Amino acid sequence: MTATLPGRDQPPRASVLLRTFDSAATVAAVLDSVRAQTLPAEVVVVDSGSTDATLDLLRGRVERVVTMPRGSFTYGGALNLAAAAATTPVLVPLSSHCLLPHERWLEIAVGHVAAGAVAACGQTHDGDGTPLTGPFAADHAYVGARQHWGLSNTAAALDAGVWRRHRFDETLPASEDIEWTWRALADGGHLVVDPRLVVDGGHRRAAGARAYSGRLRREVLALAHLRPLPPYGLRDALLDWGRPRARDPFVTPARPFGRTRLLDVATRWSAGREAAGRDR
Repeated sequence: MTATLPGRDQPPRASVLLRTFDSAATVAAVLDSVRAQTLPAEVVVVDSGSTDATLDLLRGRVERVVTMPRGSFTYGGALNLAAAAATTPVLVPLSSHCLLPHERWLEIAVGHVAAGAVAACGQTHDGDGTPLTGPFAADHAYVGARQHWGLSNTAAALDAGVWRRHRFDETLPASEDIEWTWRALADGGHLVVDPRLVVDGGHRRAAGARAYSGRLRREVLALAHLRPLPPYGLRDALLDWGRPRARDPFVTPARPFGRTRLLDVATRWSAGREAAGRDR
């Protein structure tokens, strides 16, 4: 029998895999957004060595806590550890910095998986940069031709059975969600991206320019290690800095000629050069 917390009389329909590390400033509000959902969920926390009040804030409010040493942390490793402790057919990776934006988020995401999707997540644009006005299904051929685009583990829903056949790659420093999409869809099925499932990813920039640039660099290099990236020279970077919407998929829709856009294109250009150098 699946356990429920005191005061909860419905078995969970999904398992939220909440990744934490010194997340005291945000984790309580994120958990509140999960508990406010129309669909009941269990919460499995995977903590990688918090030294602040994170775990105290969650005590008695989550079903399960698993831990891993900070020194051995990878996104894929943390997700596999949490998923192994989950008990429901749908896994929901969620960053401890990201609130679910409305009370039907889980209901919609789990509904896509229940209807046959391998996974579901929020995106504002399809793999070609076209704005989405509703759910969009992408199969293996579509995702394979757009190597930068796929699942986002910031907030997503996955079929637990598919995860058991295709665990996340624990060796990658980043982009484990994109790489997982390629493998998971190879057996058939599709990924659903839905603009109603978009969550605010502002935490990436809130950590500061150095951390933001470092994370983007790791994402570019991780994907370049798996598949060759198209050339991205200095001219490409300068043009993308001023375009209303950058052509390179790693560059965010930040304001043209702004500091964030400049950081994006500079990091993409530098990481591309580094990746090309490794391939020589």
